[in-house]
Amino acid sequence: MEKALEKLQEELEAYRKKGTFNVLVPTLTIQEVSPFHKPVLEIVRINPQKDAGEVYEIVQGSGDFSLRAVALQKIGYAAGLIWNARGCGRTDDGSDHDVIAYRAEAAVRKEDGTYMPMNAEYMVDLRVIEEELRITYERKGKELAREKGWSEKVMKEYVEKNVRRDMLQKRKFRLQLAQTGAMDRVIRKILALKSTYKREELERPFVVPKIAFNPDISDPRVRDILLKQGMDATSMLFGASEKSMIDYQPAPPPEKVVDVGSEGNGVEKGGEEEPEGGSEEKPSEVPFEKMDAKKQVSYLEALMKKKGYFQSKLKKGLDKFTDKERAAFCEHLNKMKDVDELPFE
Repeated sequence: MEKALEKLQEELEAYRKKGTFNVLVPTLTIQEVSPFHKPVLEIVRINPQKDAGEVYEIVQGSGDFSLRAVALQKIGYAAGLIWNARGCGRTDDGSDHDVIAYRAEAAVRKEDGTYMPMNAEYMVDLRVIEEELRITYERKGKELAREKGWSEKVMKEYVEKNVRRDMLQKRKFRLQLAQTGAMDRVIRKILALKSTYKREELERPFVVPKIAFNPDISDPRVRDILLKQGMDATSMLFGASEKSMIDYQPAPPPEKVVDVGSEGNGVEKGGEEEPEGGSEEKPSEVPFEKMDAKKQVSYLEALMKKKGYFQSKLKKGLDKFTDKERAAFCEHLNKMKDVDELPFE
């Protein structure tokens, strides 16, 4: 591990000396890395062209560019950012349709294997956005009026048409705007990203150090711990089974191992052979379609938590779903990936 750490330090220092990379690490040196983790360097390239959709110019002609959500997501993914699905969501009461506040929370793994959490909130006020758009289009309208000889009436129609068009999109996607704004703030804060970059800076690749989990699975004790953690996580969602992990005791390492040759014949290296008939048959779970409506709702609620599916996305309560709708929603959730175990309470 010390050699890996020394190599990482050398690589980071080499990137710094070259001056052609943006090194995203808050400290100059990494003191210690957990024996269960290993340092990894990720290289992320951002397209500095405005039409690529990864950056935008703060003020036209200023030469100062900011990273869009697409670029920030790429950097956050490279850093191994973990989002807390339970800590993300709206924080306003919904009484004002023009104002939406959203809170996002994430964490990144530190060198010692622990997590550093970070949260941020972003508010969208459509009244303020409309006023800003109006000022922008009025300024642009005056320039066009001088160039094309527009009358005052034509200029006002131009302003109203563009403000109305842009505000329609802002109102339609106001929740997504607040969500993206909050997530962008978290990524910037947790990785110490600058608010603006020059074009020549964006042409340099971003170097993102990441601490990856790397347990020694050849150790039977480590395998037992990983197995217990996985089964405990399942028990938290669906309740403990008959063979509860609370009473789980790691099995001693086998004295003999059966090695399967190329022809499928068991070559005994130790241990007793498994009796015919295999292991004890586990009781089959009740199929979703055989459950009553109340149990289906409970099952779907637990599955939504497992998949990180927000309750706010539902247009109506699960108890209002028809049998067909619950079955279709269950199938949709099962196709989604599970949310990783998060380092949050």
